[in-house]
Amino acid sequence: MRRETLHLTLAFIGSIAPERLAQLEDIASAIRLSPFDLLFDRLQCLPRKKIAWASAGVLPAELRDLAANLNAQLKAAGFRTEERPFAAHVTLLRNADCAAGKTDDSLHIDWPVRDFVLAESELKPEGAHYRIIGRWPLAQT
Repeated sequence: MRRETLHLTLAFIGSIAPERLAQLEDIASAIRLSPFDLLFDRLQCLPRKKIAWASAGVLPAELRDLAANLNAQLKAAGFRTEERPFAAHVTLLRNADCAAGKTDDSLHIDWPVRDFVLAESELKPEGAHYRIIGRWPLAQT
């Protein structure tokens, strides 16, 4: 994965009509939560999917609240949302050689979370490209 494509998805929205973009921005603007730190402490590799990712063994309450709040507001506004439980992970490598589904618990990546973004993804032959549409700071309390 290219560095500029690393991200943690809080809510997957999918394709929307352009006229609904302002509604997404209003939802994001209404979020009032504190900044927090996230620790990625596990490296996992899934043989069937050939994906390696960093995951968080413990989810900070603030991250759970952020994802839950966003998804609840999106659902209330009529946007399609994921039904699966939220799992904090960052995909690091696709087409990975995942011999026997390796897991490494010695990973330690601190990620200070001070804001969140609305991003549009575009799939190209060389991989996904993301365009930041908006950025919202988490409130300082």
